Amino acid sequence: VPDGSFEMKPEHEPAEGETDVPMVRVRQGAGVYKLDGNIYEGEWVDDKMQGNGLFKFMGGDVYDGEWVDNKFHGQGKYRWKNGAYYIGAFENNKMHGEGTFVDTEGRQWQGRFYNGQGPGLHTLPTEPPEEEAKEE
Repeated sequence: VPDGSFEMKPEHEPAEGETDVPMVRVRQGAGVYKLDGNIYEGEWVDDKMQGNGLFKFMGGDVYDGEWVDNKFHGQGKYRWKNGAYYIGAFENNKMHGEGTFVDTEGRQWQGRFYNGQGPGLHTLPTEPPEEEAKEE
């Protein structure tokens, strides 16, 4: 169920000599789109999610961030329905670049992600280190 701004555009670039190109309705600007329990609220360019937007998946996961060509791309936050989340850079729908992953127990891993993986990440302490007892 689309809700927002639309434009009428040619279905395709006309071939040489073609004069009757069908027009189609495309989403432009801000709007809401709902389909099969999924909801996208955000910006559209030429019928693609582009700019900033919030996507609520029917399974309970949520992505809030930047989009390019219908993909998570740029800075964003992805929260799984189990409570774990990632905040940082995305590229082509994958965690890619600097970011922080927090698991369901609150443990944090920070560093550079590559194609959805986190080689070389370091764990951040969840509690301040205890001071060692001083000898007198």
